[in-house]
Amino acid sequence: MLKNLFGPASALAALFGIIGASTAQTPSASDQPTFARDVAPILQRSCQNCHRPGNIGPMSLLTYQDARPWARAIKLQVTQRNMPPWYISRTVGIQNFKNDPSLSDQEIATIARWVDNGAPLGDTRDLPTPRKSTTTTDGILATRTWSCS
Repeated sequence: MLKNLFGPASALAALFGIIGASTAQTPSASDQPTFARDVAPILQRSCQNCHRPGNIGPMSLLTYQDARPWARAIKLQVTQRNMPPWYISRTVGIQNFKNDPSLSDQEIATIARWVDNGAPLGDTRDLPTPRKSTTTTDGILATRTWSCS
Protein backbone atom coordinates (compact mmCIF):
# COMPACT_ATOMS: atom_id res chain seq x y z
CA MET A 1 0.00 0.00 0.00
CA LEU A 2 2.82 2.44 0.82
CA LYS A 3 4.46 1.49 -2.46
CA ASN A 4 1.41 2.69 -4.40
CA LEU A 5 1.24 5.91 -2.37
CA PHE A 6 4.86 6.93 -2.98
CA GLY A 7 5.02 5.72 -6.61
CA PRO A 8 3.15 8.66 -8.21
CA ALA A 9 4.70 11.18 -5.81
CA SER A 10 8.20 9.91 -6.62
CA ALA A 11 7.51 10.06 -10.33
CA LEU A 12 6.18 13.62 -10.01
CA ALA A 13 9.19 14.70 -7.94
CA ALA A 14 11.55 13.15 -10.47
CA LEU A 15 9.76 14.94 -13.32
CA PHE A 16 10.04 18.33 -11.60
CA GLY A 17 13.67 17.57 -10.77
CA ILE A 18 14.44 16.89 -14.43
CA ILE A 19 12.61 20.03 -15.60
CA GLY A 20 14.32 22.13 -12.92
CA ALA A 21 17.74 20.76 -13.81
CA SER A 22 17.28 21.42 -17.51
CA THR A 23 16.12 24.99 -16.99
CA ALA A 24 18.87 25.68 -14.47
CA GLN A 25 21.51 24.60 -17.00
CA THR A 26 20.11 26.69 -19.86
CA PRO A 27 21.55 30.20 -19.60
CA SER A 28 19.17 33.01 -20.39
CA ALA A 29 19.66 35.10 -23.50
CA SER A 30 20.92 38.01 -21.38
CA ASP A 31 23.71 35.78 -20.02
CA GLN A 32 24.95 35.02 -23.54
CA PRO A 33 27.53 37.45 -24.91
CA THR A 34 26.62 39.38 -28.03
CA PHE A 35 28.77 41.36 -30.41
CA ALA A 36 26.92 44.61 -29.77
CA ARG A 37 26.94 44.53 -25.98
CA ASP A 38 30.05 42.52 -25.08
CA VAL A 39 32.49 41.92 -27.94
CA ALA A 40 32.49 45.25 -29.81
CA PRO A 41 33.82 47.19 -26.78
CA ILE A 42 36.67 44.68 -26.44
CA LEU A 43 37.51 44.96 -30.14
CA GLN A 44 37.41 48.76 -29.95
CA ARG A 45 39.84 48.87 -27.05
CA SER A 46 42.24 46.14 -28.04
CA CYS A 47 41.97 45.35 -31.75
CA GLN A 48 40.79 48.23 -33.88
CA ASN A 49 44.00 50.22 -33.68
CA CYS A 50 45.50 47.67 -36.08
CA HIS A 51 42.42 45.91 -37.52
CA ARG A 52 40.90 48.72 -39.56
CA PRO A 53 41.11 49.67 -43.22
CA GLY A 54 44.53 50.87 -44.28
CA ASN A 55 46.38 49.59 -41.23
CA ILE A 56 48.60 46.63 -40.41
CA GLY A 57 45.86 44.15 -39.42
CA PRO A 58 45.03 41.81 -42.32
CA MET A 59 41.28 42.34 -41.88
CA SER A 60 39.03 45.02 -40.48
CA LEU A 61 37.23 44.36 -37.20
CA LEU A 62 35.27 47.61 -37.11
CA THR A 63 31.81 46.16 -37.69
CA TYR A 64 29.90 42.98 -36.99
CA GLN A 65 29.90 42.27 -40.72
CA ASP A 66 33.70 42.58 -40.70
CA ALA A 67 34.26 40.44 -37.59
CA ARG A 68 31.62 37.70 -37.95
CA PRO A 69 33.36 35.71 -40.73
CA TRP A 70 36.51 35.68 -38.57
CA ALA A 71 34.81 34.66 -35.30
CA ARG A 72 36.44 31.22 -34.98
CA ALA A 73 39.86 32.58 -35.94
CA ILE A 74 39.47 35.42 -33.43
CA LYS A 75 38.63 32.92 -30.70
CA LEU A 76 41.63 30.76 -31.57
CA GLN A 77 44.06 33.68 -31.61
CA VAL A 78 42.85 35.29 -28.37
CA THR A 79 42.62 32.02 -26.41
CA GLN A 80 46.19 31.21 -27.44
CA ARG A 81 47.14 34.79 -26.48
CA ASN A 82 48.60 35.46 -29.92
CA MET A 83 46.30 38.46 -30.36
CA PRO A 84 46.45 41.18 -29.50
CA PRO A 85 50.24 40.98 -29.59
CA TRP A 86 51.51 41.85 -26.13
CA TYR A 87 54.60 39.92 -25.20
CA ILE A 88 55.16 41.27 -21.72
CA SER A 89 54.84 38.69 -18.95
CA ARG A 90 51.66 39.02 -16.95
CA THR A 91 53.33 37.56 -13.89
CA VAL A 92 56.72 39.26 -13.68
CA GLY A 93 57.66 42.89 -13.16
CA ILE A 94 55.55 45.89 -14.05
CA GLN A 95 51.93 44.96 -14.71
CA ASN A 96 50.26 48.24 -15.67
CA PHE A 97 51.20 49.93 -18.92
CA LYS A 98 49.66 52.90 -20.67
CA ASN A 99 47.73 51.81 -23.78
CA ASP A 100 48.05 48.11 -22.89
CA PRO A 101 45.92 46.26 -25.49
CA SER A 102 46.16 42.86 -23.79
CA LEU A 103 42.97 41.01 -22.90
CA SER A 104 41.96 39.94 -19.42
CA ASP A 105 41.00 36.33 -18.78
CA GLN A 106 37.38 37.51 -18.53
CA GLU A 107 37.53 39.26 -21.93
CA ILE A 108 38.99 36.12 -23.52
CA ALA A 109 36.24 34.01 -21.95
CA THR A 110 33.62 36.46 -23.25
CA ILE A 111 34.93 36.20 -26.81
CA ALA A 112 35.13 32.40 -26.58
CA ARG A 113 31.53 32.15 -25.28
CA TRP A 114 30.34 34.55 -27.99
CA VAL A 115 31.86 32.30 -30.69
CA ASP A 116 30.67 29.08 -29.04
CA ASN A 117 27.11 30.45 -29.00
CA GLY A 118 27.06 31.22 -32.72
CA ALA A 119 28.55 34.74 -32.61
CA PRO A 120 25.22 36.61 -32.35
CA LEU A 121 24.98 40.31 -33.17
CA GLY A 122 22.55 41.18 -30.39
CA ASP A 123 20.65 44.44 -30.13
CA THR A 124 22.30 47.10 -32.29
CA ARG A 125 21.24 49.72 -29.72
CA ASP A 126 23.90 48.18 -27.44
CA LEU A 127 26.74 48.99 -29.86
CA PRO A 128 29.33 51.34 -28.37
CA THR A 129 29.73 54.85 -29.68
CA PRO A 130 32.11 54.79 -32.65
CA ARG A 131 35.69 55.70 -31.80
CA LYS A 132 37.28 58.80 -33.17
CA SER A 133 40.93 58.67 -33.90
CA THR A 134 43.50 61.02 -35.26
CA THR A 135 46.02 59.68 -37.68
CA THR A 136 48.65 61.32 -39.77
CA THR A 137 49.06 60.76 -43.46
CA ASP A 138 52.11 62.45 -44.95
CA GLY A 139 52.15 64.88 -42.05
CA ILE A 140 48.48 65.85 -42.45
CA LEU A 141 46.31 65.29 -39.40
CA ALA A 142 43.09 63.47 -40.28
CA THR A 143 40.18 62.58 -38.02
CA ARG A 144 38.39 59.30 -38.65
CA THR A 145 35.35 57.79 -37.05
CA TRP A 146 35.37 54.04 -36.48
CA SER A 147 31.95 52.48 -36.22
CA CYS A 148 31.03 49.03 -34.94
CA SER A 149 27.67 48.95 -36.70
